[in-house]
Amino acid sequence: MTGLSVKSNWLAKLSGIFFIALALVLAACGGPTTTPTKTSTAKTTTLRFVASPNQTLNDLFNPYENTNAGSAVGTQGLLYETLYYVNQKTGGETPWLASSYQWSSDASSITFTIRDGVKWNDGQALTAADVKFTFDEMQTYKALDTTGVWAGGLKSVTATGNTVTFTATKPDSTMLYRLGGQIYIVPQHVWSTLGDPSKLPNDSSPVGTGPYTLQHYTANLLTYVANDSYWGTKPAVKTIEIPFIKDNTTAIAAMIKGDLDWMGTGWDPALDPAFTGKDPTHNITYFPASNSVMLYLNLTHAPFSDLQVRKAINAAINRDNLPQGIAKYAKVTNITGVLPSFTDWIKPAYQTQKFEYGVAAADAYLTADGYAPDSAGFYAKGGKEIKFQINVPSGWSDWDQDVQNMVTDLQAAHINASTNFQSGYTPYYAAMSTGTFDASISWTNSGPTPYYAYQAMLTSSYGTGATISGTNFEHWNSTTGGTYAAQIDADLQKYQGSSDKATQVAAIQDIEDVMVSQLPALPLTANVNWDEYTTSNWTGWPSDGNPYSYGAPFTAPDFESIILQLKPVLV
Repeated sequence: MTGLSVKSNWLAKLSGIFFIALALVLAACGGPTTTPTKTSTAKTTTLRFVASPNQTLNDLFNPYENTNAGSAVGTQGLLYETLYYVNQKTGGETPWLASSYQWSSDASSITFTIRDGVKWNDGQALTAADVKFTFDEMQTYKALDTTGVWAGGLKSVTATGNTVTFTATKPDSTMLYRLGGQIYIVPQHVWSTLGDPSKLPNDSSPVGTGPYTLQHYTANLLTYVANDSYWGTKPAVKTIEIPFIKDNTTAIAAMIKGDLDWMGTGWDPALDPAFTGKDPTHNITYFPASNSVMLYLNLTHAPFSDLQVRKAINAAINRDNLPQGIAKYAKVTNITGVLPSFTDWIKPAYQTQKFEYGVAAADAYLTADGYAPDSAGFYAKGGKEIKFQINVPSGWSDWDQDVQNMVTDLQAAHINASTNFQSGYTPYYAAMSTGTFDASISWTNSGPTPYYAYQAMLTSSYGTGATISGTNFEHWNSTTGGTYAAQIDADLQKYQGSSDKATQVAAIQDIEDVMVSQLPALPLTANVNWDEYTTSNWTGWPSDGNPYSYGAPFTAPDFESIILQLKPVLV
């Protein structure tokens, strides 16, 4: 080996030692060594919720099925959508299937521009003709008009290009909310082949514009999956599972255990330690007042047509003993039936007035009306005892207890009332809507002002005929309400025809006088939108600090806007 070769070999070894040492130094100093990058993934892509316990899961995916079993949970919102989303809590407006709207100068018509690029989940485009078709169907098949838009003064619907114009018989400032925010648009190319859609058969492949499509149905579980062709922001929630749960107690147990992400169940403060107390960081309850709970007396049945009997029943009920009245969530409502949160709409004389209560007061009304205790100790007149049942769905534990307490109060006042626990929502609603009941506890409509509750409950045309519209379960009409019914109709029209709040408030307060003096329905408590959820899997829920929705999973289309804003927890 030559000297040059020895030197070269030595230099090669020295270079190797140098580069090894350099690599060690660079590694120690945080130099350009490569380490694996951790990738965050969603903890889950599935949302599990229960809208309302004991609500039968069915396969009637018709957004206007409300006279029998009711439409399947999720039909309104997840499958079918509205032109606008109007926040019932704040009155805020969000364009949905329509991109904008324009009022006529006198507010007797409103024109919506249909959003470009919206498709039905079968690939066909949404058109203005679909919107017109939806409303035409509601006019032809009156059972579909569950909110009474045609009976409420809609005159015509015309489609021109990509716009739809609704014209009312008179100026109507409520059309944006009632027509744009509450009516679900259906596909003409599908529904025009069905005949009477109120008799829509079970449908395994409903065609809607919504962010989800139906994947699977059983009587115990509804499963929706994200619609890949959805026109809006693609939802982070890829799968929705809605299990059937028989009652509040079972639902609450599932929520506490962590088997549900979200539910709309009547809540008791005694449950707080096991839920919010167990994990206050993630387990949340949010209960904003949304509508008033009423005791509806069937005014077409004797003796409820007698005002003095209604006054006696009203006075016999100790509202402070109703469980939702003493709970920290739902309080006794105002005597007008207007939510206490709408203070500026309540007549000053009624803002602090309490409900009349006492056995002596109830006795006085009935005695003056010619009633006297019979051999059983209950009030009767002409051999006919005041005897009736109060309907309530079995398993709705808060209302079940309310009804039981009212029955106890009424019997203490010598009025022979009893409970009538219904086997589920279907028979309960069917009895109220067709007038085949004596008395029933139920809700009023929600809305951005008190008008919407009064309009649904007291429009006289809604309570005329074999089947009611809206929430006129008491069948208040020209026969049962007489001149007072005409007065309320005039006040509702006065509100509709004006955008001036002072005029609208005066109309509402005039109706309040009738509510207090004539008792067409008996106000009980300020119902809240029950909203229990956990942020363990999903975040972005509404709150007092971010009230983009009421929050409850049973309020449509509001719950759609909630699901679309949820974000997954990353792990």
